[in-house]
Amino acid sequence: MERNIVKLFIAVIWIVAPQTVIAQESGGSETGLSGSLQVGAFFFQTNSQLYVENSNRDIDDLDGPADAYDEIKGLASIFLRYQFEGGTALYAGNPLEIGQDFAFSAGVIQPLSNSTLDVALAWVPINDVWKNPYHLDKAREKTNMDARGLRIKWQEIAGSPWEIIYNIDRIDIDNDEIGGLEKDLKRDGWKYELGVKYALSLNKAFSLRPELSLSYGDIEGQSNSYLGVNGGVQLQHVRSLWVLTGQLSGFYNQYEKNHPLFDKTRQETGVMALIQAMRLNLFGVEPLFANIVAGYAMSDANIDFFDNQTIFGLATVGINF
Repeated sequence: MERNIVKLFIAVIWIVAPQTVIAQESGGSETGLSGSLQVGAFFFQTNSQLYVENSNRDIDDLDGPADAYDEIKGLASIFLRYQFEGGTALYAGNPLEIGQDFAFSAGVIQPLSNSTLDVALAWVPINDVWKNPYHLDKAREKTNMDARGLRIKWQEIAGSPWEIIYNIDRIDIDNDEIGGLEKDLKRDGWKYELGVKYALSLNKAFSLRPELSLSYGDIEGQSNSYLGVNGGVQLQHVRSLWVLTGQLSGFYNQYEKNHPLFDKTRQETGVMALIQAMRLNLFGVEPLFANIVAGYAMSDANIDFFDNQTIFGLATVGINF
């Protein structure tokens, strides 16, 4: 499915969000209300044919990626958490998500005898896609995609560093013009992901977190249905008031049926690398923190139309309360 750019943005969420939790460590273990607020901006430059931006409305051919273009945009995120005396916690907020106008998630964290269960609902009601990404004779028009999902994380299983994740997403497009013209190009459907993570503490300052997952896109259009594998590793260094993180990940997707416009069954691989620096106790004010993220992502397919390269950056300041 046309989700490679979104894979990049979700990776940024996974990197940034855990660091906010670290910044709230003292409050997160106490009962009552806590939270954080972040504001900032992101920059990225990409040549993806699928990213929806006015400067990318017109395309000359279907052979290869688009011309490179960039975007700078502000973003804000608020996260609220309420922890009860027994350890159960409720949380809600909009994830710090690049490339989306709005997103929302809410969940519950339940401590078990020797593990923790985290169950959340996610909603992305405003996410533009092209009605017909392959239009050559006129400017492409955008439409909304609504994504709703369930996130389940079983952490510290039996007191170990293992974690199991299971994600389900339902994707609906308001006006799937290309799907109406060709049934094998329909884009509504379901996405499933099952994965494992392992948190290895190398010493007091360094930790290593490898992860591996399988994904299945059960999309109505069979040429957009796929089976994928995703893997990566994250290295984190905590030093005084700094948290430094690096991540390298990759994916491979095999699609089910020939693409009607290209007469090929799509195959694609991709890599993403990013680094993040988080400063706690900003300007000597304990609740304040700052994030800087920079990275690179690329996708290479046997159908050149789906190739893309993207560089991105993110800078925010926040406050814990």
